[in-house]
Amino acid sequence: MKLYKSLTQVQINEQFAGQATGYKLSTTLDRPLNYDPTILYQYLDTVLKPGSRHDENNLRYVTDPGYIGENFNYQSVPFTSHMTEFIEKMAFARKLVADLNRHLSVNIKPEDETIELVFVD
Repeated sequence: MKLYKSLTQVQINEQFAGQATGYKLSTTLDRPLNYDPTILYQYLDTVLKPGSRHDENNLRYVTDPGYIGENFNYQSVPFTSHMTEFIEKMAFARKLVADLNRHLSVNIKPEDETIELVFVD
């Protein structure tokens, strides 16, 4: 599964993984993410409809840095609201796409109230 799918399709108690009350996200990976999973989830929450089918979303917001650079409202979230330069916006978009398209498995551990993201790449 790709990271963007896990954050928008995996649910716990009718809440999406990135918003599950009482659960913390942990990651197991060899290569670090460019952005924290909570930031990635906030981004996804602004551009995709959680739980919707892929044909109901514009997936260019998770696969195409050029499209993101030109169309994403950088003022819509606090972590990008300071970005004004095109080069800075494109660097963000490239790193974002790299993170969102990494492959992983999701382990839900109710006893620890943990959602474990185990990256396989």
